[in-house]
Amino acid sequence: MDILTNNVIRSQAKEAIKEFSQPGNTLTYRQILDKHALKVAHLLPTRPPDWLQLNCVCHEVYAEK
Repeated sequence: MDILTNNVIRSQAKEAIKEFSQPGNTLTYRQILDKHALKVAHLLPTRPPDWLQLNCVCHEVYAEK
């Protein structure tokens, strides 16, 4: 995966974390992952599922805070 692709995926992960952390959020974590994974699905391999791959990146990004 090249740097640009990685940055785009990490950006979506940051947006997903931000959305999940908002006090007025009514979506589950999985719903948020599904929503944001659709935006980067074309950049991810077909297996494992897109939401699961984005979840892994979310955990990496969150751990860096």
